[in-house]
Amino acid sequence: MLNTIVFFIIRPMYETCKKAVYTALACFAVFTFLGVYTTPVLADTQSIVTTKVKGVFHDISENIRMAIIGKGINISHVLPASQMLNRTGTVFGYKSNVYINAETYEFCSARISQKLSRLDPDNIVLCPFTISVYVIKEEPDIVRISYRIPTGRVGTEDLIKEIVALISGIIDDATW
Repeated sequence: MLNTIVFFIIRPMYETCKKAVYTALACFAVFTFLGVYTTPVLADTQSIVTTKVKGVFHDISENIRMAIIGKGINISHVLPASQMLNRTGTVFGYKSNVYINAETYEFCSARISQKLSRLDPDNIVLCPFTISVYVIKEEPDIVRISYRIPTGRVGTEDLIKEIVALISGIIDDATW
């Protein structure tokens, strides 16, 4: 009786599990070889561009807002970053704040977004563009303006240059 149970019930289950394990290992090996799965990549310091200017936060922030609008671009959202970070810092055990003021402007150029999406639909993640305007506690008289240089799919290099030119032009207009 025990031989019958082992032969008809346990052995087929064992064979099925064994096949599943081998299949999973084979798939993992193939996907690893083909690079299908993703691995986290650390950002390099060249992907963030920061401009420092002497001035008053609210004036510089308003200049950024006006420069974006002046390019005919709609601002989709202004994130009050310092309010959120300052409000939640103590929850995580931080006793002091990093920012005196910080705002992040989110916006997108419909013209550039159309070009990006037509090159590769996955480029949708490159929009909105952001510019952060902020003052840190260690340098209360300096307003920092930062943006991230996007990286897109192969073939988007010229459009990335266009995005960087747009954003740096906005910052130039705002900090003349």
